[in-house]
Amino acid sequence: MRITAVDPILLKGDETYNASATGNEATDNGDWQLIIKISTDEGLTGWADVETLGPAAVAIIAGQGMAILGFKTLGELLLGENPLDTDRLWDKLYIGSAYYGRRGIAMQCISAIDNALWSIRAQACGVSIATLLGGRRHDRVLAYASTLFRETPEAMADAARAYVERGFRAVKFGWGVFGQDPGRDRELVAAAREVLGPDRHLLVDPGWYPAGWTRPGPMRSLRENIALCEWLGDYGVGWVEDFIHPENFAEYATVRAASPVPVAAGEQLATHWEFERFIGSGCVDVIQPDLSRCGGLTVARRVAQMATAAGIDLVPHSWLTHLLTGYSLQLIATLPRIRFVEFNVSQSVLTRGIAPARFTLEADGTIAITDSIDMGVRVDEEFIAAHRVN
Repeated sequence: MRITAVDPILLKGDETYNASATGNEATDNGDWQLIIKISTDEGLTGWADVETLGPAAVAIIAGQGMAILGFKTLGELLLGENPLDTDRLWDKLYIGSAYYGRRGIAMQCISAIDNALWSIRAQACGVSIATLLGGRRHDRVLAYASTLFRETPEAMADAARAYVERGFRAVKFGWGVFGQDPGRDRELVAAAREVLGPDRHLLVDPGWYPAGWTRPGPMRSLRENIALCEWLGDYGVGWVEDFIHPENFAEYATVRAASPVPVAAGEQLATHWEFERFIGSGCVDVIQPDLSRCGGLTVARRVAQMATAAGIDLVPHSWLTHLLTGYSLQLIATLPRIRFVEFNVSQSVLTRGIAPARFTLEADGTIAITDSIDMGVRVDEEFIAAHRVN
C-alpha cells in the first residue's frame, strides 16, 4: 500500500468566539478549521484535525518545496510511502522539515498526519487504534465539560447548572475573563463551586496570560502563581492547568512544590524529548499532551509510558473537533490509570459539523470508548466540501 495524496483542507465558517450562560459556545475555530486527508492506492483514507495557522499549514503540506532535504514539504516527503510505517515516517517528517520545523506549525501538521496514518493502520489491520497501541484496558471514561469562564458570577452559576443538567460530573472553566480582575476571579470560581457542590469535579484553566481579546496581558509572577494556587485550593479545585509560560519548566516545578492543588500542563509541548524534560523536572501532577500538537499518537504513546513511570496521570488536551476526541479516547483506553476525557462542549457549526460523532454522555457522566475501527467518528465529506476555501 502506498500514499497517493496528502490533502490539507481549509474550512471557513461564520461564527465568532463567544460563550453563553446556557452552556452552548461558539469557538474561534468556528471561523477557520484545518483538516488533513491522506489517501492510498488501496482506497483507505485517514482524516485528522489540527489547530494551527491554516493558510501557512497548507503551504507546508502541499506548497512548493525546495527539493533538498530539510526544505521539502510534508506532502513531498510522504508521497509513495507505505502508510503503515508510522514510526519511520514520523522520523522522516521530523528530520525532513528540520530547518523550518521541529515545533510550531510544522509539528502541528506532523501531528495530524501521524494520527491519520494510525487511522489507516487500524483500517488495514481491521482492529481499533487502541488495539494497535497495545490493547484496551478501559471501555469508558468520565468526561469533563470544557468551557470558558463567563463574565459574572450569575452567568457562571447558570452555565454550571446547565452542564449538571446535561449529566456532567466534572466541568473545567478556562480563559475568558479570568485573570483580569483578581476579586472577580474568586467570585466566578465560588459561583461554579456552589452549583457543582462537593461531589462534582471543578477544574480551572487560568491561561498563562490574561486573555484580552485584542492583545494578551502580562504574565503572572512566580509569587502570583503560587498565591493563585493557594486560593484555588480553598474551593476544592481538582487541578489548575497551563497557567505558566510553557517553556518555563523551572517555575512549573517551583509552583508545583508549593501548590495545594494538583498542577496540570503539557498541551503546548511537542516531541517526546520535550515531554521527557518536562516530566523529569517534576513540573506536573497531570500531563496533558494534545495529539494535534505534540507529534500525534506516535509521540503520545511514549509520553504515556513516561507518565506511568513517573507516577503521574495523563489526560489528553482535546479541545477541537470530534476527530481529536476520538483519537484521544483511543489513547486513554490503553492507559493503566485514567481520570477524564476533555469534552469540547462548543456548539460551533463548523467544529461540530466536520465529524459528527456517536459519543453519548451516560447517566453516570462517562463516555463509552468504542473498539470500532472508525473510533465512533464519521467524517461528513459533503459538509467539508461545502465549507472548503482552498
